[in-house]
Amino acid sequence: MDARIHRRQQGLTLVELMIGITIALVLTFGLMVLIMGTSRSYKTQDEFARLQESGVTALSYIGDSIRHAGFYGVGNAATPVDAATGGVATTTDCGSAANPPQANWALNALAPMVGFNGLTPITVNATLPCVLETNFQTGQVLAVRMATGERLRDPNNDGNLSDAAFVANRIYIQGNATGAILFRGSDYGTLRGASLSRRVFGGADAPIFEYQAHLYYIRPCSRPATPPGCQATDDNGRPIPTLVRQELEGATMVERPLVQGVELINFLYGLDADGDGVPDRFTATPAGGDWATVVVVRVSVLVRDPMATAGYDDTGKLYDLNGDGVPDFTCTPNVNCGFRRHVFTQNFQVRNVAQRRGA
Repeated sequence: MDARIHRRQQGLTLVELMIGITIALVLTFGLMVLIMGTSRSYKTQDEFARLQESGVTALSYIGDSIRHAGFYGVGNAATPVDAATGGVATTTDCGSAANPPQANWALNALAPMVGFNGLTPITVNATLPCVLETNFQTGQVLAVRMATGERLRDPNNDGNLSDAAFVANRIYIQGNATGAILFRGSDYGTLRGASLSRRVFGGADAPIFEYQAHLYYIRPCSRPATPPGCQATDDNGRPIPTLVRQELEGATMVERPLVQGVELINFLYGLDADGDGVPDRFTATPAGGDWATVVVVRVSVLVRDPMATAGYDDTGKLYDLNGDGVPDFTCTPNVNCGFRRHVFTQNFQVRNVAQRRGA
């Protein structure tokens, strides 16, 4: 009998330990690479999702105004709009000698839509006094006038809207086939009592809508640290270009930020020369009388992510918003080339004949 005693091996040899550690390191490294790749992919998808959301939202705001351009309730293309009878006037407005009328520009309902091209921070205030030089980024501007929202409800269904839910300082419009009147919500009862309101068949009050004027443009910052003007120190020292809209608040045009990251905007107006409702050509600068023939507006916005992406470089990419083959934007190295960007474009039909034929 063999006197040697066979004992069971306990522990690991140095070679086995080194092999185990190596396998564990390889698996750990692979897991880290997988996690980093997944995180990077998620971040990229999130950035593109934010770009898409911003682009869609910007187009939605502008498109809704374009579709309402020239809508003033009951009336027709030749309906005169009377602000004097209702005693309505604006106190802070956008009218000037270069952009008539100088007084009550926002109430000029017979010009439902007009655009401005080639304005710069230096020239914008002379044309549009409601826009500060520091709050304008070179580009186009679109002005739209219309009635918005739903008609005011008749609480008692008796054809008398005096007890409707008016907001006292807001401006409203009421029209029929003979004309329309602008008035403050607080004044309607007095106007109706003096037989100055508008009626429809059967003597009932004509429908009433809130009246609005919208002015769209790009502001170089999102949140001014010392309102109302933008400064280089805003948005933590990296100003975020933002789509803004001037709109009537009572009798005053007020600037409202809408969508962050909109860097550039372009409008092309489709003109219908033969009256068939189909645009025959597109232009960025319609002549005075051509605004009445605009049936489509092509809106393009260049949107960037509000935050720069580490390791991303936009250098060399050319962004053409109007389709003429000439770049409208290229980034500036070491300044704004670390942002993802995308161009969004959509055509909006001008639906109201008051805009198409009533200028």
